[in-house]
Amino acid sequence: MLRQIRKLFDQIGQGESVEVRTEKDVRMISAALMAEIATADQKVDERERAALIRLLREHYELDEETALSMVEQALADRHEATSLYEFTQTVNDNFSERDKYLLVKQMWLVAFADGEIDAFEEHLIRRVAELIYLPHGLFTRARAEARDEDQG
Repeated sequence: MLRQIRKLFDQIGQGESVEVRTEKDVRMISAALMAEIATADQKVDERERAALIRLLREHYELDEETALSMVEQALADRHEATSLYEFTQTVNDNFSERDKYLLVKQMWLVAFADGEIDAFEEHLIRRVAELIYLPHGLFTRARAEARDEDQG
């Protein structure tokens, strides 16, 4: 999946004619960023995988099979990502501040899913929030709301 995203960016950068379906691309970016959180601690807990699938299903109104396929592809291709910038630039171009907030909150929900926040998970979420220019107040609010949802 990340290879497909990179290919799409390469085609756009070269001025090639491509059919861009922003909704699909945004879903893939969201799946990729959340998969990065699920694997930041070098293991994927089943609770994190389930959270990824649930969040994609709920937010993008996907069926179980499509969400599962996106998660599996994101997890399988995560090692091919070269930098967060290639993903966060698409977020900046296509997401409103509210959508950015929801993405960061979803990343926190994935991180909280296994019952512990790893330092790598926190660092990665913080870095993404910075790269998408999410105000610090919204960053901390997203974390608090995700923690409350996880505990409640």
